[in-house]
Amino acid sequence: MWYLPRMKRGVLALSLLTLGAGAALASAVSLPATAAPPAAPAGDAPTASSLSGLVEKELHWGMSHQQVTQVYNQTGGFFDREYAPQLMKLQPGVAQQQLEADRDSRKANFERSYTEFNIGTPTGYDVGALHTEYTYGNGEAVQRLFKDGKNRFFFYIKDRLWKIYDEIPLRADAPLGSSYQEAVTKLNGLLAVPGRIRAANAQTGLERTEADWQDAKSHLRAVDRSGEHLVGVVLEDRNTLSNLTALRSVKPPDPFALDPSIANITKNGVTDPNAAKGGSPDGGKGKGKH
Repeated sequence: MWYLPRMKRGVLALSLLTLGAGAALASAVSLPATAAPPAAPAGDAPTASSLSGLVEKELHWGMSHQQVTQVYNQTGGFFDREYAPQLMKLQPGVAQQQLEADRDSRKANFERSYTEFNIGTPTGYDVGALHTEYTYGNGEAVQRLFKDGKNRFFFYIKDRLWKIYDEIPLRADAPLGSSYQEAVTKLNGLLAVPGRIRAANAQTGLERTEADWQDAKSHLRAVDRSGEHLVGVVLEDRNTLSNLTALRSVKPPDPFALDPSIANITKNGVTDPNAAKGGSPDGGKGKGKH
């Protein structure tokens, strides 16, 4: 779920708590003028007062995947809370057992979804929109959850949670609206500061247009995936971000690099072994009898 901060600047009639069927977003009501947040350094994401309320309070940076799994799967956890209202309406019997089986199946699927990015073991994520969100050989992993009408991905480095990526549908009745522009506008209103817009740029490795914000602990990105009728809402630990270069010491191989064995043979240049033999370079017929 997406949880929104209760900002003291006014009332927001905005809910991202439920993204299932029938969920709707009421537009933000008028917001009283407030003091602007501290200006971000040039070239940096603008600073919002707080991003801490954007995910459930039970989740925090540095959790292991087992701890995250427990938050959802334990007795009284998020899955149990989701199914409790439905189960309360049922009498003991087949229907109740089927619903409990569905809940338990989703718990098991979430636990099994933990995937490590090990060199030599490609994953299905490599051909999807998330392939720039991780690297191989650096102790990274991902865990996938489908809940409340959206996919959520938990990213880990050395089994420490550092990024949460939500794929939020774009449609007329969705919390962030039907277009990327509308989603960014709603987030600007929620956070009371316009996000920095960064256009897609192959030279800098930015595959998709993004808007971003930050606070003291976290960095927020809104990723344009309009072609899939989605917006990627990504919350990241700033401490991990600042240390990514060191944490990702293993670099991916250059697909255009020369094979080492060939590079060794050709390091002193390449010569034609037939050049010193003289004669016609043409392998066809020479000056024979006519």
